[in-house]
Amino acid sequence: MNSSIGGIITTDILDKFIENAKQSLHERYYKNQDRERYSGEKASLLETLKRNTFTLICEIKHASLSGEYKYKKINVEKAAKEFRESGADAISVVVEPKIFRGEISNITLAKKAGLPVLFKDFVISEEQIIAARDSGADVILLVMKIVERLKLDLDGLIRFAHKNNLEILLESYDADELKEAMKTKADILGINNRDLRTLTVDIKRTENAIKEAGKIDRPLISESGIKTCADINFVKKAGASGALVGTAIWTAKNLREKIAELKGEYK
Repeated sequence: MNSSIGGIITTDILDKFIENAKQSLHERYYKNQDRERYSGEKASLLETLKRNTFTLICEIKHASLSGEYKYKKINVEKAAKEFRESGADAISVVVEPKIFRGEISNITLAKKAGLPVLFKDFVISEEQIIAARDSGADVILLVMKIVERLKLDLDGLIRFAHKNNLEILLESYDADELKEAMKTKADILGINNRDLRTLTVDIKRTENAIKEAGKIDRPLISESGIKTCADINFVKKAGASGALVGTAIWTAKNLREKIAELKGEYK
């Protein structure tokens, strides 16, 4: 099945993400010497998830994967502050530079809000984990399908992240991957409702994966496709501990009102 992203036709978009990550590593994007190592307070997404009835993670991303919107510039510090004031429990920052036009320095800006911050990228190397640590991130995303495709040492990446005081959100797409994810020492599990191979979105993916995988032994985040209060309540009822929302916030007329609306349903 052919899909299009950024004007590029590909049979599997995941391959393009991996290619871009390799190119960014080659270009030393993650070794920018101008960045100073973050020395401020750390925050725990895991503890936030354990403490809350449900956790809302709001995402800063400069472009939507499926083209719903595109921003040349977001005031990241202001957006993070608005997230917190509107009731967000944590912040995800997309740092991937080629498709999403992210910047690693946005992590440090988002940290000023005082919430746990997720370094969201297609991570394939320890070099990216070091960049996450140095920028002040509290959590880093790892993707099961990328790990499997590249035959990466998942346990080794998790150990390295933990040594660098980073929690792990380990993303799966179905029950089989979720079962494998539960065999690791990842702190938090995730289900991406968007198939990165085709861009198809279905929030029932969260429900189906949880049902088929059996007892979930740690907090789980539902990612992608969450647009309304009804969607929040659906994944919560399915067994998710939290949801990650990006596009619905950035396409809303009022960012603060949208977050308050999403948050208000489960206070």
